[in-house]
Amino acid sequence: MTESDSSATDQNAALAPPSTGLPPAPPAGAAPAVSTPGGSVPAATPVARKTPARGAEKKPGDAKPAENKVVKLLEKNQLGMTLPEMAGGPRQLKKIRTLRPILAEAIRLGLVMPISQRAGHTVYRLVKYLGPR
Repeated sequence: MTESDSSATDQNAALAPPSTGLPPAPPAGAAPAVSTPGGSVPAATPVARKTPARGAEKKPGDAKPAENKVVKLLEKNQLGMTLPEMAGGPRQLKKIRTLRPILAEAIRLGLVMPISQRAGHTVYRLVKYLGPR
C-alpha cells in the first residue's frame, strides 16, 4: 500500500458513519421495513379508498326502508299466498329458506299478517288489503 492509497481510505472513513453492526436506518418520513426470515420487505403503502358508484350514493332524503320481496309478491295477489307459493312451488326449498326470514321481518313490522291455512300451509296477506271484519 502506498501513501496515496492510505490517504484515500482515511477520507472514505471520515465520510462514512461509524459502523455499529446494525442495518442503516431508513430516511425520515419513510415507512419502516418489515423484517421477515427471507430478508426485509418494505412496508405496504396505504391504499386509496375508492369512491362509490353513481347509483350507490346515499342521499339524505332516503328515509324509506328497503323494499321487501314478500311485500312485493303479496301486492300482486290480494287474496294472500303461502310461503311455497311465494317461492314458486313446494320443492323450491332454497327459495323458501331465503324468504322465511324476510317474511318474519315483514310480520314484525306489521306489513303482513297470517290469516288462514291452505293445503296445510299458512296463508299470509298484506295488512292494507285486510278489510273490516
